Amino acid sequence: MQYTNYFFASVISFLGLLIGLLLVKIAPEEQKPLKKYFSSLRKIFLLLIFIFLIFYYFSNLLYLTALILLFAALFTAELRAKNLFKGSMLAYSIFGILFFISSGNTSLFVIESSLIMLYGIPTSSLMCNKKGNNAYKILYYNIPFIIIANLLPFLAPYF
Repeated sequence: MQYTNYFFASVISFLGLLIGLLLVKIAPEEQKPLKKYFSSLRKIFLLLIFIFLIFYYFSNLLYLTALILLFAALFTAELRAKNLFKGSMLAYSIFGILFFISSGNTSLFVIESSLIMLYGIPTSSLMCNKKGNNAYKILYYNIPFIIIANLLPFLAPYF
């Protein structure tokens, strides 16, 4: 895969956060009634991200074990996170690694990048306050996704 395609796919995956912010800007009165659905959607998308990775790497026991441990750690952190910003920052940092891992298979890459974008919509909708003055903070806390996802292709030959 060419790096330009990879880079733009990572940016588009990150745009899910902006879509969620835009959703709150357009309909702020819907944020409170939809809060429980957004929380459920985050968990469902997180589960789907790992299910597709696990099915793809099912034959490789080392990758499978690492993915299951990574999922268990992330899901536990996600459930216990008192601060949604810290939980999201951890999740998007791990998503940067998973984004790079999935780039080896085009079909898996498309699915994973789409699910990461869909995960960002309810995440940023939950983090955004009604006035919308923390939009920069949401993007700032989740920027490790872009950094990690775009540095790993350059660092991979050294591993």
